Amino acid sequence: MLGLAGVVVAGAGWFGLQQSGALSFGDNAFVAPPVTSAAPASSSIANGSKNIAPDTPLVFTAPAGETIGSVTVSDADANFVPGTLSADHRTWTASRNMRVADTYHVTAETGDANTNGVNLQHLTFTTAQEQNAVDFADVYPVNDSTDGVAQPVVIEFEKPVTDKAAVERALSVTSDPPQPGSWGWLSDTRVDFRPQTYWKVGTKVYADIALDGVNTGNGKYATKDKHVSFTIGRDQETVVNVSTHQAVVYHDGNQIKSFAVSAGQPGLDTWGGTFAVIDKASDVRMVGQGYDVPDVQWDVHFTYTGSYVHSAPWSVGEQGYANVSHGCVGTNPEDAKWFYSSTLPGDVIKIIGSPRTGALGNGFNEWVDTWAQWQSKSALGGAQPTME
Repeated sequence: MLGLAGVVVAGAGWFGLQQSGALSFGDNAFVAPPVTSAAPASSSIANGSKNIAPDTPLVFTAPAGETIGSVTVSDADANFVPGTLSADHRTWTASRNMRVADTYHVTAETGDANTNGVNLQHLTFTTAQEQNAVDFADVYPVNDSTDGVAQPVVIEFEKPVTDKAAVERALSVTSDPPQPGSWGWLSDTRVDFRPQTYWKVGTKVYADIALDGVNTGNGKYATKDKHVSFTIGRDQETVVNVSTHQAVVYHDGNQIKSFAVSAGQPGLDTWGGTFAVIDKASDVRMVGQGYDVPDVQWDVHFTYTGSYVHSAPWSVGEQGYANVSHGCVGTNPEDAKWFYSSTLPGDVIKIIGSPRTGALGNGFNEWVDTWAQWQSKSALGGAQPTME
């Protein structure tokens, strides 16, 4: 039975090949039909080319009467350049730039349906060095981190970006579950991504920063890529009322703790607004105009200008009654340690009751903008829905 089944399968396979014309049968032997060659596709970049600009369009076009079967473009590290076929399969166009100072190997296949002919061509070319690269200096958050619901994706560049639209097209953020969001330019050297509303707890977020080879303007190219993924761990929001000198901490909208604070004294008022925690440190030396305090403990950082929630044993007597700091939010050592231990980057700190508001970009305070205001800061004109 097994032998017979094998014969039937083999016979079926042979019959399919015979019917398709791939093999013919004569004089008790299988004979392959003659195979003719198709003409190669024309390439917009010639074989052996050197010092090609990374944003040079790479296009393959099949001769008349032929189609392109496949095109593979990659470097020695298996960094592939994707592309798209035209509807008639006669043209293949790369859909992203090449990398700077790289060597690419290309395999392109063409076929002629009339003659059953095929052609496989191989090309090699190198891209140019970049002498004045525009690369990112910092990216937040940390890869594989667990963060709070207000965590943005923050990219800070070493030099100004002129072509913001080109850079933004090379950036993408996806999330599971999906949430709409948008990039927004805070300056020529900083672009952030935030969702329309706070991230949902448990969301997995993936940022693809594919900038290597992107022309950032004036013929200056970026030379780096980066990929960042993070998870939204929980919803913690802290409201600091500088008028009543109290801080209240909420989990999922439910109050879990409150403690007395002392904020910035008049003239050095704590910046008001909604911030996401940048980072934290167990010990910081704080230096400013008129003060130099070493070993300040349990420091939760929320503005670039040096605002923290931290332990302030020297002002315990004023906490809950008066604002005496140089702009930070001070509390007693026990509550400061608790707050430090229970805080994640991206957690919300909302400062209310202050006579001054922090400027957009002083920390992760994208949330001072309405959604419409934030969308207007995109170089591409608005929301870019994230996808699962």
